[in-house]
Amino acid sequence: MSMEPQGKTSDTRRMSLRGAALEAVLNVTSGTTRAALFAVLLAAVIFGCAGAEFLQLREINMRVREFVSSGASTVLVEYAGRIDGAACESLASVDGVQAAGALRAASARPVAEVLPMTPLPALEATPGAVELLASGDSMETHALDVAEMDGIWLSTQAAEVVGAQVGDTVPLSDGSRMHIAGIYASPEDGRTGNTSYAVVMPVHSTSVGKGFDVCMVKAWPVPRSLESLALMSVRELSGNRDDQPHVRQLNATLGSKLESERMYASRGTVHMPWMACALAMALGFAAIWSRRLEFASALHCGVPKLALMAQSLLETMSWEIMALAICSPLFTVAWLGWEGADGMQVIMLMGRSAIGALAGAICGALIAVLCVRERNLFRYFKGRG
Repeated sequence: MSMEPQGKTSDTRRMSLRGAALEAVLNVTSGTTRAALFAVLLAAVIFGCAGAEFLQLREINMRVREFVSSGASTVLVEYAGRIDGAACESLASVDGVQAAGALRAASARPVAEVLPMTPLPALEATPGAVELLASGDSMETHALDVAEMDGIWLSTQAAEVVGAQVGDTVPLSDGSRMHIAGIYASPEDGRTGNTSYAVVMPVHSTSVGKGFDVCMVKAWPVPRSLESLALMSVRELSGNRDDQPHVRQLNATLGSKLESERMYASRGTVHMPWMACALAMALGFAAIWSRRLEFASALHCGVPKLALMAQSLLETMSWEIMALAICSPLFTVAWLGWEGADGMQVIMLMGRSAIGALAGAICGALIAVLCVRERNLFRYFKGRG
């Protein structure tokens, strides 16, 4: 009884796997794999699923941006003369708060030389309030530099009436001049308050004088306790029940709140990665099963099924790489065209569909190889074509 050397089996297995890799390369280059066809089909799956995810996320993002930009996520605490400017400004350190600041009516109203009979409504604002107003109809806020705080700010309506632009020096009827440090947008979209037509003069939050009249807090995502936190800006409450602070939205036309988390969790594309996986699995299975006669013949000739699985894996990966190359412009456009700072998260969410498709195609191909039986070679031969 002869015994096969122990190293011979491992050498044969390595030769089989090496031959499988070579066979995969030959099949791809000769067209047997039909890599181009399946690459286009897989790209269609990825493009459709990832593209649908992008469109759904963009719709949610647009609704969020509209809500925040309109002032719907900005809370006002109105309590004439009893708002602590420093306490209001400190709310900017709360998670989710983008800007917070206080406003009050100025003691003197400037009179532009071009409008000698019409004093301009004037407000004094802490730095945080100026930042909030400067964000205008935008979702984002940014810290103002020294130059932007060195002068007064005009609403767009007031700037049009005065005929001023940023950097201008407007002469006043008393002979003095006021430097225009900035102009903030004040669209007529349902916002309430006295900032739509006003001259805003930056002051320090601890400036000497009476308390402020309004505390403005812009936030996203809006903390659940934002209104309670905003009330902390009140210096002291009056003993008169009819004289209490009033909390409201800057703009209530879009509703009191936007449940963005619920919108995200219940979006129609939440299961898109699984759909991509299922469709790609069908492609991977079809790519191998359509060649079942070839694989059954290889088994009949003594090729190990492990080698055939390695071969199918390499062939499948070849058209997966092509599919990713075809879909790369979609991800590039999504990255460059996304409004906001969370573009990477969007790419990652879209990438889940791509990953699902890649995994599905490989699983489908391997399942197809496992389903091929050498004993069915004659049946496969009769059913060819």
